[in-house]
Amino acid sequence: MKVTLQGVKETALIPLWARACETEKGASRLFDDPVSVEMMAKLDYDFGKFAKAKWSQIGTAVRTHILDKDVQEFLRRHPDPVCINLAGGLDTRYYRLDTGRSDWYNLDLPDVTALRRALLPEEPERVHNISRSILDPSWVSLIEAAGRPVLLIMEGAAMYFSADEMKTLFAILAEGFPGASMLIEVMPPFIVSQQKHHDSVSEETAPFKWGVKDGSELEAMNPAILYKEQRTLYEGYRKYWGIMGILSHIPWWNRNCNDKIVKIAFQQR
Repeated sequence: MKVTLQGVKETALIPLWARACETEKGASRLFDDPVSVEMMAKLDYDFGKFAKAKWSQIGTAVRTHILDKDVQEFLRRHPDPVCINLAGGLDTRYYRLDTGRSDWYNLDLPDVTALRRALLPEEPERVHNISRSILDPSWVSLIEAAGRPVLLIMEGAAMYFSADEMKTLFAILAEGFPGASMLIEVMPPFIVSQQKHHDSVSEETAPFKWGVKDGSELEAMNPAILYKEQRTLYEGYRKYWGIMGILSHIPWWNRNCNDKIVKIAFQQR
């Protein structure tokens, strides 16, 4: 299957590749994701371009594992939830974590959603794919979540939006899903400024635009946001990171040289 995605949309293939690589590590893997392996095998695409992207693969695997655990905890506390992947068109978390009662919405641009539908033509009825920009508020009306707990997930995407675009998104979420919980991966400004050294994402084709030093800064972006907690991708995974894990014992490095998973909530109106 030929891939025609370009620019930021093409970056959707990086986590797919990283999850498949992690699965193929066998006993040392952080998670098992055969669906990603199957999807990747169907694609006519030069994944060899990522062969030297060691840190991207590790970072994606770690953030996936962290988010899986956080989502599992949410599913344990809320057995009948609605989970929404923001700009997560090729996400496979449903296949790893589904409890039999959750509904999952994958929201992404039309080209990415079309690729997902081609790769997974017979998805379960509780998996819903929406072809919209996350900045187009009309998608909110397509989510059937009345009376159900909502979990919003934004993984590997926020750094491609400007601060103003993120404020727009938070306003859409605050209005559309009061009381919802959110897990969001944020990048520190230092990494945003050093994209020329990134091992898998070119600043020419998919520039990083936004980051925050601390997850608590998100509260200033919308009055409905309540900051809960955060963790870097090093915490609990230092051995997995090798030399980067050793360097993460330096406070400055830990704060500025890796992404964070931030938990927030939107106040009830």
